[in-house]
Amino acid sequence: MKRTATILLILVLLLAAFGLYFYLSEKKGSLSQRDRNFRIPGEDTEVVRIEMQRQNGELLLLEKDPSGIWQVNNHFRANESAVRELLGTLRHLTVRLPVALADQDQVNDALEQEGVLVTIYARTPWIRLPGGLNLIPRTKRIQRLLTGDDTPDGESTYMRLYRSDMPFAVHVPGIEGGLADLFSTGETSWRDPVVLDLASKQIQSVEVNFPEREDESYRLEQQSDEIHLFHKGQKVDPALVDWPKVSRFLDSFTEMHYEKLLTGEDDSLRLREMRSPFFLEISVTAQNGQTTRMRFFYREASSEMLQDLAPGTDTDPNRFYLQVNDGAFALAQYFVFSRIIRPFSFFLLNPESAENS
Repeated sequence: MKRTATILLILVLLLAAFGLYFYLSEKKGSLSQRDRNFRIPGEDTEVVRIEMQRQNGELLLLEKDPSGIWQVNNHFRANESAVRELLGTLRHLTVRLPVALADQDQVNDALEQEGVLVTIYARTPWIRLPGGLNLIPRTKRIQRLLTGDDTPDGESTYMRLYRSDMPFAVHVPGIEGGLADLFSTGETSWRDPVVLDLASKQIQSVEVNFPEREDESYRLEQQSDEIHLFHKGQKVDPALVDWPKVSRFLDSFTEMHYEKLLTGEDDSLRLREMRSPFFLEISVTAQNGQTTRMRFFYREASSEMLQDLAPGTDTDPNRFYLQVNDGAFALAQYFVFSRIIRPFSFFLLNPESAENS
C-alpha cells in the first residue's frame, strides 16, 4: 500500500512538472509572438493621434481635428499624403529578422538614447453592441514602440516594442529600404505645403502691393455678389475693368503651394541668394476673417543660369523665395504662383488708362 502511494505521488509530481513545462513554453511562445507584433490594427481602426518623441524632449504631434483634418503640433495643417504614408506603414510593419543576441545590448542602448518613441491613439467605443452599434467613444492608446536607425544593409529598421527588451529588424514587405526617415520629429517634414486653397466665393478681399511700382498696386473686394476694384484708394469705374480677367484671378487661389520649406543649411543659402526687400506682397482675407499675407523675394540667378538669361537679367526665372505671415521662408515656383502675380493694368480693358485712373 505504501509503495502504491509512493508511485502515485511520483506520477503526480511528474505530471505537474510536465504541465509546468508546457505552460511556461506556451507562455514564452506567446510573449515572443507579442514582442513581434508591431502592426496597428487594420483600415477600420480610426487613428486620431500620433506622438513621436526623442530622448532630448523634441516632440512631434500629429492629431486629427473635429473636422477630420490632420494638424501638426496643433498649429499647422499636416501634409495629408505624408500622414497616409505613415499610417500605411504602421499597418504593415513586419519583423524581417531578429537582432542577434550578441548585438541586442548595443541596439537596445541606441534605441534608448537616440530612438524615437512612437505612440499611436485610436478612437474606440467603450461599449460594442450586436449589429455594429457602438456607444461612448473614447481615445485609447493602441500601440507604443521605439524606432531607431536603419540596419546596415539598408533594408529594414531597428525597432522594439516599448515594454519589451527584444529588438528586431523591421520592414514593410514589398518596399525597399529602411523606414527611419519616416519617423521624423522635424515639424517641416509634416507641414502641408499648401499656402492657400480658397474658392472664389470664400474670398472677401485681395490686396496686392508692388513696392517698386505703386501704380500697379490695387485692392479687390467682394461684397455680397458684387466685386469692386480699388486703385490708390479710389473705386475704379466698372466700365474700365475687364471683369472676366478679375473672375479668373479670384478663381486662382486654389492649391497654392511652395516647393520646399527652408531650414538649417537651406536657410543659410537663402540669406546669400535672396534679394531684399520683397518685390510683391499679396494679402488675402477669407470670408471667415482669416488673412494670409505672402511676400515674394527675388532669388539671385546662379552662374549657370546667367549663361542662358537675357543681358541685364540676374534673377532666377523659375523660383523665388516666399514668406507667409512673417513665418519661415520657402522656395516656391513662378509656375504655381504666376496666375496671381497680376498688376493693376492687367485688369483694365485699356491698360493705358491705368495712368489716369
